[in-house]
Amino acid sequence: MNRLFSGPFSTHSQRVAAWERAERIPGCDKAVWRCDADGRVIRWDDYGDRFSQYGWLIHADPKAHWLAKALGVATPAPLHWRSGRAAA
Repeated sequence: MNRLFSGPFSTHSQRVAAWERAERIPGCDKAVWRCDADGRVIRWDDYGDRFSQYGWLIHADPKAHWLAKALGVATPAPLHWRSGRAAA
């Protein structure tokens, strides 16, 4: 079971890494509420939910270093699903 959540390509580890890159909202629980790079509010439990007002997806960070982009090493960042940059 531990192997399921510990690999570098597991969805859970990517989700946690992206969540840690989101901005914290003062006065709100940091484990539940955050803001994406565009300032939209996202909620941890609404990952992948396109019907939620606070749904979000994992997106490659557009501010990543050029070398990381060239090597194809994506830096995960959370992005609200309504953002134009969100992948389908």
